Amino acid sequence: MVLKGCKKIRKGLQYGLAALLVSGILPMAAMAADQAATGAAAPAAQAATVADQVVPAAAAPAEAQPVETGNAEIGRQIFTGARPLQNGAPPCISCHSISYGELNGGTLGPNLTKVYADESKNPLVSSAWINGGSPTMMPIFSQRNITDEEVSHLRAFFAQQSKGEVASSATGTFTILGLGGFVGILIVFNIIWSGRYRNRNKGTAHDALWRNYGGKGGR
Repeated sequence: MVLKGCKKIRKGLQYGLAALLVSGILPMAAMAADQAATGAAAPAAQAATVADQVVPAAAAPAEAQPVETGNAEIGRQIFTGARPLQNGAPPCISCHSISYGELNGGTLGPNLTKVYADESKNPLVSSAWINGGSPTMMPIFSQRNITDEEVSHLRAFFAQQSKGEVASSATGTFTILGLGGFVGILIVFNIIWSGRYRNRNKGTAHDALWRNYGGKGGR
């Protein structure tokens, strides 16, 4: 009887311990599940917050550059000199190039093809800078001011040219053409002068010297 009672007590203790373990494990498991769910939800919430911040920024339209009120064709004519400046200043192409035309332009000043697209240089395309701010242009344009209207046409032309590629310099071509023209002028001058010299000294000692030693050979 005593043995049976001990067995029952032992079984009762085992069941009690099992119940305690189960009652302790279940809340812990629930807490672990809650923590896992909270941990997974936190990054998701952060990602959603970041996405909410990024999407409007990406969806926001880019700030468009102001539309120029000038006429690009008139600006091209002003730049190339086809349309003289109102106060008689020299055309832009005498010192600047802008990837236009066969010879492109001068090389004293910088290439202006991308000046409109450059945020640091765009504001300098103004009558205030040209007439009184630029150390190079001021001595000329302070006496013969460029007008605001002319600058507006130039800005429209610069905006158009800034969409293209920068053309290679045509300095070599210009140099070759210049040398060729100089040689041609010398040849023409020599022909004209030789004829006048022969006519002036015909029948004189100078004529004899010319015939014998001036390139025709002796007779």
